[in-house]
Amino acid sequence: MDDSMSATSVSDVNDRLSALELRVQQQEDELTVMKAALADVLRRLAASEDSGANRKQHGAKANDN
Repeated sequence: MDDSMSATSVSDVNDRLSALELRVQQQEDELTVMKAALADVLRRLAASEDSGANRKQHGAKANDN
């Protein structure tokens, strides 16, 4: 470390670094939650599309009779 840096500036840098590390961790946590929510939405969408396709098939069979 440069001897010209005062103890205050070193402390400020360390405080800022700690704050940035905390912010990065919080953003990683938010990304994890958003990925889980997106995966849930995609599962629900796929289930909904499957359900809609099944209804169309059953409707077509009923119309054939």
